[in-house]
Amino acid sequence: MLSALLLLVSCKDDRFITSFVQQDGIHLSVNSKTVFRYDPLTCQLAFNRDRREFRVHTDSMSDFYTLTLSEIPTRQGQEVKGTLVWTTEKDINTKRNVTFTAEKLEGDLIWLWTGNGRVGVVVRVLDQ
Repeated sequence: MLSALLLLVSCKDDRFITSFVQQDGIHLSVNSKTVFRYDPLTCQLAFNRDRREFRVHTDSMSDFYTLTLSEIPTRQGQEVKGTLVWTTEKDINTKRNVTFTAEKLEGDLIWLWTGNGRVGVVVRVLDQ
C-alpha cells in the first residue's frame, strides 16, 4: 500500500513538473498557479554570479522574487540548494534551504522545481 501511495504522489508531481516546464518565459509558480510573470515592459532582471543570485521585479520593486542558489545548474537533473523569497498580495514569503532540481535548461534560461510546496521558478543567466 505504501509503494502504491508513493507511486501516486510521484505521478502527480510529474504532471505538475511537465506543465511547469512547458510554460515559456520567466515566471514563478506556486501550487500550479503563476504568482509572478516577467514582463519586459514593466519589470527588470538582475543576476549576480558571485552570489549566485537571480532577481526578477517590477519597476517599482513592489512585486518580486529572488532566488539564491548554492551553485548555478549546468545540466538537466542537477540538484542545488536555494533560498527563494517572493511577494504576494499581503506578504513576503521565504523558503530556505530548499532542494531545487534543474528540470530544463534552454539557452540562458533555467527551469527549477522543488516538490516542497510544488514551486517552480524560471531564471535567466545574464552574463553568458
